[in-house]
Amino acid sequence: MRIEHPQLLIDQIRYGVPSPYLPPAAYSLVEQVGSKGVFSFCMCPGGIIAPAATEDGELVVNGWSPSRRNNPYANSGIVVTVEEKDMLPFRKEEALMGLAFQQAVERKAFDAGGGRFVAPAQRMADFVARRPSADLPSCSYLPGIHSVPLQEVLPGFIYEDLRRAFEAFGKKMKGYLTNEAIVVATESRTSSPVRIPRDAVTLRHPQIGNLFPCGEGAGYAGGIVSAAMDGEKVADKVAEM
Repeated sequence: MRIEHPQLLIDQIRYGVPSPYLPPAAYSLVEQVGSKGVFSFCMCPGGIIAPAATEDGELVVNGWSPSRRNNPYANSGIVVTVEEKDMLPFRKEEALMGLAFQQAVERKAFDAGGGRFVAPAQRMADFVARRPSADLPSCSYLPGIHSVPLQEVLPGFIYEDLRRAFEAFGKKMKGYLTNEAIVVATESRTSSPVRIPRDAVTLRHPQIGNLFPCGEGAGYAGGIVSAAMDGEKVADKVAEM
């Protein structure tokens, strides 16, 4: 999911008082919910929620900040761990069952938004309380948003883990859990749904000579920094050849 707050509210929470001399505030949050991790990802101060779909009939959002970070909104991806057992309804797809799981969620989000890449959304406190949002605040996502109870869009375990994490985030950052914030569906491309096999020691593909699966696309990283670190590991192995 991508969650958006007024930037002034995040500034107030992080700094205590608004100040024209401080940069737009960022945050990083993580919570263990049962066996799953839930965490903020790609937090964008003064940012914009953007459409990022790659296929017709699917809806994906992402976030970015202009260099001045001067947009009136703060947005962040909120990620829930998805394990292989969670994707078993799609096991007939074998190695691509993660991709099928991802597509199913994205198509449901597209349909719930009503088409034309309008995103289904819900006020944050309403999301936690399992109640529909009678209206929605302004949002940086230009194709538009449509009020939808997101428990009708998300897989049940993802919805429940998000609810519990949002409650915990609200205790860590007083004021974070608020109906001034909006939850927008769905950000489903934070990491690859497919992992290309590689040997744990040599980092080479076990069947294709001198192929080194690496980084996000190969399923070994989940962001810019982790992809760079995995690239360093692979570069060291290539240098040993």
